[in-house]
Amino acid sequence: MNIAEVPRLTVPIELKAHEMAQKLAAVQSTVQKGKRVYLNALAVYAVRSYLQWLHIETDLEGSDSFNPVKVAIANIADLVIREIGSLECRPVLPGETAIFLPDEVKENRIGYVGVQFSDRLDSVQLLGFAPSADSLNPPQQLAIAELMPIDALIEQITRLEEAIAFLETDDPVAIQVRAQIETQSLSNIVAQFERIYRTCEEYEWRYAGGEMLAGSTAGGEFTRESTDSGDTDLQDLAEALLEKFAEIWRDAA
Repeated sequence: MNIAEVPRLTVPIELKAHEMAQKLAAVQSTVQKGKRVYLNALAVYAVRSYLQWLHIETDLEGSDSFNPVKVAIANIADLVIREIGSLECRPVLPGETAIFLPDEVKENRIGYVGVQFSDRLDSVQLLGFAPSADSLNPPQQLAIAELMPIDALIEQITRLEEAIAFLETDDPVAIQVRAQIETQSLSNIVAQFERIYRTCEEYEWRYAGGEMLAGSTAGGEFTRESTDSGDTDLQDLAEALLEKFAEIWRDAA
């Protein structure tokens, strides 16, 4: 899709947003870091405003991007969407054609939104959305011309909501998964399985999902010649879960 064809939504930036961003920027150790924190905070606030229009609940205070300590050591612009996960809202300056992804934002994100500022910083344009990528080989940047329309973000949130709702049911597969992931949130599991569903071939599902359930990195080698019984059980469960998700998402399409 050509960059000129991507629908762009303009979001005004309120004075309150500037005041909050300024407070974060003022305590940074350098002017350069303060500017980065300022723009990141405005980008997050703008995406929050957009989601509020759509009655999607967010947690600004619970987002790392509004934590003075965390933004001092990491280039982050995350927005927590309640019960779903963290969305990265990356600032784009006039003339830039790609979104840079720092290492600290390449994991634990449901996706990325490009947020382009006007020269006066009184409004932004939401350039589009990209879902999370393979954490084993994450991209260094995202071309703006290749972003999906911003409506794709809402579709992604809906998909994740549907999958989380399934995992809260009494379906035998959901019960088994909940027992297996006692130390992880359902939203985190769903986000990882959604990426596997989207980026892996169907024959890879059981291996990628099994490795993820076992606590290792999904997306590794899929052609192992032997597995122990524990691995096989997890692979069977992962494959069953992905088949459930595939049915849910196909029916909703």
